[in-house]
Amino acid sequence: MKVLILCPDWFPNVSGFTISCYQFAKELAKRANEVTIVVPKTKELKKKNLSIIQVPVITRILGRTPFVWGLYNLIRNRLKDVDVILLYSYMFDMNVRVAFYKWIGLIKNPVVLMYRGSLEPEIKKSLSFPLRVAKTVYDNTLAWFLFKHVDLIISNSGPTIELIEKKYGVNKKRIKYIKNALYVEKFKVREKLNKRVVFVGRLVENKGVNLFKDILGAIPSDWEFLVVGDGPLMGFVEGLSLKFNNLKLIGRVDENKVHEYLSNSDVLVLPSFGEGSPRVVLEASASGLPSVAFDVGDVSNIIPLNTGFVIENFNVDKFCSKLKFLTSHPEKITQFGKKARSFAEKELDWSVVYEKMMLELRGLVKA
Repeated sequence: MKVLILCPDWFPNVSGFTISCYQFAKELAKRANEVTIVVPKTKELKKKNLSIIQVPVITRILGRTPFVWGLYNLIRNRLKDVDVILLYSYMFDMNVRVAFYKWIGLIKNPVVLMYRGSLEPEIKKSLSFPLRVAKTVYDNTLAWFLFKHVDLIISNSGPTIELIEKKYGVNKKRIKYIKNALYVEKFKVREKLNKRVVFVGRLVENKGVNLFKDILGAIPSDWEFLVVGDGPLMGFVEGLSLKFNNLKLIGRVDENKVHEYLSNSDVLVLPSFGEGSPRVVLEASASGLPSVAFDVGDVSNIIPLNTGFVIENFNVDKFCSKLKFLTSHPEKITQFGKKARSFAEKELDWSVVYEKMMLELRGLVKA
């Protein structure tokens, strides 16, 4: 199969959907499929041994979202040889343009939207006013157009399918749910009690960073709260570290270092107000860690019973109570962690998820 992928973020600008895109592309290439990935032009771009085409960027809206030019001219000569086009994430102008080209007849190829999260309405509660306005306008205009004019939507969040169906009037037959995936064997399993709670992610409002003080109040004083990541709220976290001696801020690190920190921690906390299928929960499970997270996106499907705690939105007291329970019962951490690892091996590994992906893509191409 010949696959053209549009990925609005690429290494070194790593996001969750970037890793999902990269790993699926790698799996496709490993099985003799031809894969080309279109990404915004970026300094110090890393091709990761894949065929990468860079599209020029005019500017980055709000400092992050790439506004590109020359996209159609860049891809049109490749369209005749492409079996399917994959668009990673719904939140980017360059992906909307492909849907527009499809609508006006410039693109005849099947187009698949790989939904990776952030449509959920709860996320807006945590955003600043300008971002809230921008997201509201986008979700009701360009996003509507994108969801309506692709051939298939593959969502990594089961509960979000109903939202997509109702909000955009998309026929449920055009939406498929397939879990997020990772390489489970690459994660070293936690071996001992480390007395460490860990958060991994961007330090932004929707990740629940403002709840870090509550988390620190819930864990014993001799337990460390390790924060791995950077972002606009880094100054806020640095301020907390002056008040709490057991808060350790690491900043942004590479993927291998994240894996190391996970395997040397005991519990993952994810107080996010909005997610698709949070990769860090998968990584924690693969590392033998239970997770405590709010019931956003696909969290209820990737933290099954007795592998962690899924907290109703957005009950901070219960979140902290369950975290306190785990830190007070190390034997439960071990028990939940073993079950989490077993679940990851059976449900979340690429050896399982790849075939589910290909079943949908082959069916679309044959149709």
